[in-house]
Amino acid sequence: MQADTGLHKIEVPTPFPVGDVNCYLIEGDPLTLIDTGPRTDEAYARLVEGIRKAGYSPHEIGQIVLTHGHVDHTGLAATISRERVDRVGKPPQVLIHTADRERVATYEDFMEYRVGSYLGMIAMGGVPLEEQPGIPRQALTKYYLRFGESVPEVNRLEEGDTVSTGIGILETLWTPGHSKGSCCFLCRKAGIVFSGDHLLATISSNPSLDYEEQDHIPMLTYFDSLTKIEKHKELLALPGHRDPISDISARIAGLREEYTEKFDQMRTYLTREPQTLYRLSRRLYGDYDQSSLVLALAETYDVLKILSRDGEAKVESLDGVVKARAP
Repeated sequence: MQADTGLHKIEVPTPFPVGDVNCYLIEGDPLTLIDTGPRTDEAYARLVEGIRKAGYSPHEIGQIVLTHGHVDHTGLAATISRERVDRVGKPPQVLIHTADRERVATYEDFMEYRVGSYLGMIAMGGVPLEEQPGIPRQALTKYYLRFGESVPEVNRLEEGDTVSTGIGILETLWTPGHSKGSCCFLCRKAGIVFSGDHLLATISSNPSLDYEEQDHIPMLTYFDSLTKIEKHKELLALPGHRDPISDISARIAGLREEYTEKFDQMRTYLTREPQTLYRLSRRLYGDYDQSSLVLALAETYDVLKILSRDGEAKVESLDGVVKARAP
């Protein structure tokens, strides 16, 4: 991605285990930014540096396209919007799928709810007291509120909507799983797809993060969305983290194989005696650190629900703690 392509990748640091987030600046009218990074001084400095290296200033960004609503991708949207209002008198157009809009438009309210969900999953997982965060809910909420803020005007995207950019039309492909509103953006003219966190080259997309869902299993939704993106396997995938993906089909085949192995492993871990989500997550994912606790619990729960659906596990709630055993 050189200057003569009109597309610039800007790697922005995050305070989260995933590491840097990839933001993409697209030259043309409007000057477009895909994802922003979290609201930290370090992230803002790196983002501004990348924008200026491309020959622009933050207030010139007329359009922000968000692949999904997680704060490592959205946290600076309000900051950039304010800069444009101060200099130009109107905000940039901020675009995100309808299903993730509330995460950005009402960030503070959403984070209050989300932290409650985190703590609920920890309780439901049967996590021992010594492994729990040990941080009061209010303090935990305050921690996450540092990384983002509500954006007053957020425009909704739906499946099939198009966005005009300097490198060509972006087509919205709704790929829920990593989040309810996760999207990939196809640019057929440039031969690329901005895959957000739906498809990553070397790390998991964490397909079970919306674990509050009752009417479906997020992991299965993610698998269906992998099938959607594979139909565009001829494109180069530019993901939200780490390196580009030149062979979409091969990456998807690798992901499916990884999850098949997880299902096989879980079958061997189940016994006639019920085990907590936490216990089974430790067997499945090993010695993960506390920052990955909720992710491991949520994904373990989805694996168990899929096995339960297929009659290969018995999942039940005992005194508010989810446990599973062999059928």
